[in-house]
Amino acid sequence: MKIDIDEKIITDSINHYGKEAQSIVCMEECSELIQCISKELRGKSDKNHLAEEMADVMICIKMLQEMYGIGTSELEAWIYSKQQRIKERMEGVDNGT
Repeated sequence: MKIDIDEKIITDSINHYGKEAQSIVCMEECSELIQCISKELRGKSDKNHLAEEMADVMICIKMLQEMYGIGTSELEAWIYSKQQRIKERMEGVDNGT
């Protein structure tokens, strides 16, 4: 999945608002996504709102990467590791991690 996020806008927003403020925004956006998912599970579906909150969090992931020095290769390695763990659990090979 290729998502096009403008890294210049990310950098500019961090420079304009600051790392602390943008970190708080990222926490708030994650919370808003949690609330939206909760509404989906309670039968109050609003797919457009869910997509909007997902987009906000995806933008925040890029912002967090830049603010905290997490490279794409490091993130991809963790994604691979986490998915392998899920796969093993689904196959009944739970190693307790």
